[in-house]
Amino acid sequence: MTREGIGTATDPTQLVSSLFTLIPVPVAIVDDEGHIVLANSAFKDIFPDIRNIQSVPHHELEIAGRGTYELEIVPLNDQGMKIVYATEMTNEVHLRKQVVHLEKMASIGRLVSGVAHELNNPLAGILGYAQLVSRCELDPSTRRMTNVILTQAERAGKIVQNFLSLAAKTEPQRIAFDLNDAIRNVVQLREYQESVENIVITTELGEDMPSAWGDPNQMEQVILNLVVNAEDAISDSRRRPGAIHVKASVEGESLQVTVADNGSGIHARDMARIFDPFFTTKEKQRGTGLGLSICAEIVKDHGGELYAWSSYGTGSTFTLELPIKHIIEKEEVQPARASHGECLRGKQILVIDDEIHITELIFDVLARQGARIDLANSGVEALEQIRKKNYDVIICDQRMPGVSGQRLYRLVESLNPELRNRFLFVTGDVVNAQTKRFFTQAGVVYIRKPFRIHELVDAIEGLLMRKQLPGS
Repeated sequence: MTREGIGTATDPTQLVSSLFTLIPVPVAIVDDEGHIVLANSAFKDIFPDIRNIQSVPHHELEIAGRGTYELEIVPLNDQGMKIVYATEMTNEVHLRKQVVHLEKMASIGRLVSGVAHELNNPLAGILGYAQLVSRCELDPSTRRMTNVILTQAERAGKIVQNFLSLAAKTEPQRIAFDLNDAIRNVVQLREYQESVENIVITTELGEDMPSAWGDPNQMEQVILNLVVNAEDAISDSRRRPGAIHVKASVEGESLQVTVADNGSGIHARDMARIFDPFFTTKEKQRGTGLGLSICAEIVKDHGGELYAWSSYGTGSTFTLELPIKHIIEKEEVQPARASHGECLRGKQILVIDDEIHITELIFDVLARQGARIDLANSGVEALEQIRKKNYDVIICDQRMPGVSGQRLYRLVESLNPELRNRFLFVTGDVVNAQTKRFFTQAGVVYIRKPFRIHELVDAIEGLLMRKQLPGS
């Protein structure tokens, strides 16, 4: 190379010009009126139609197919010229939108416990009295109608509990659970919406499947997300009737759940990215791009895999695999008691609930067992009665206006510590974090609304038996 060639190659002006042209950051120089005087390749590539920066927003400038950018301006000289450079903020925008979405979901979550309480109280009354009526002598027609009420009340109660389980913010568990039950819960949760959308969902549950090991609530969330994705794919294809098939089976050393649909399918170019955060093929109103990535993380945390197969235009199949845990420490199971409430006879029981039909229901149930029942419809009223009389069992609602069940428990505990082991909480509010923490820390016994009569009687008998144990 000649000396002249070397000089040209190392000329500072030429180097700066090359650097400006080739630098991957979009950079431009504008005059005092915002007109672009000079722009590098990256700027021209990303913003080919921009001639004046005053005509475009500087924050969250969305470029179709390229992402979201923010324009920053730095003064260049005293003639009013400026340097403009663009910073990509696509992920930041997605994260910010997701935070807003999560805050909204948190607000909804705070309403869940209240909604559950309001739904579970009437359901408890319907289910309880239907059980009492079903124990009477009835003609065949009346018994059939009573059984319908009983069945539908139980169904409504399960739907509420399934919703609460999915909405609850809980620490991951590691327990043995039935994958078939998880599938049933999800299908039950979605069956009404699918009937409205003219989608037929079918299941093929595994026979004699070993227990899965992990968090049943998280697995239900994964299966629910896969089913909802299938519904969205069918909506996109507008194919009716839509079809979703959920199958559980054992394949080698794995438990397997497949969710297949006849929806729009996934294009081959997108298959490698469907589990990436923020990637979505759905419309913005329906997708955040986080559902499948979160599902994949949950499954990975359980030692399993989540993968998909799709034929564009005809449908997709998502497969969830979990390893079989061959050695599971089974909890000791107490043998079922063939009890009919005989040990309740003559026992003094206080029932506290601000819902009058709940106190009356429990009165009607326990009075038939020979118990002596007092009723209170507020914490204040209950406290006065507890001061005057010694009760064998105190049945208490958790959420009450004024003095709550938790507050009443603490007040009674301060009056007579022995009474804390006589509390039985009957509540529909088990999602609220404060309620869960209280139940765990205090070690109190509780049953959920709506309850079966035998659950109430068994819980009371369990308290009475514990009371008789030495040191209780």
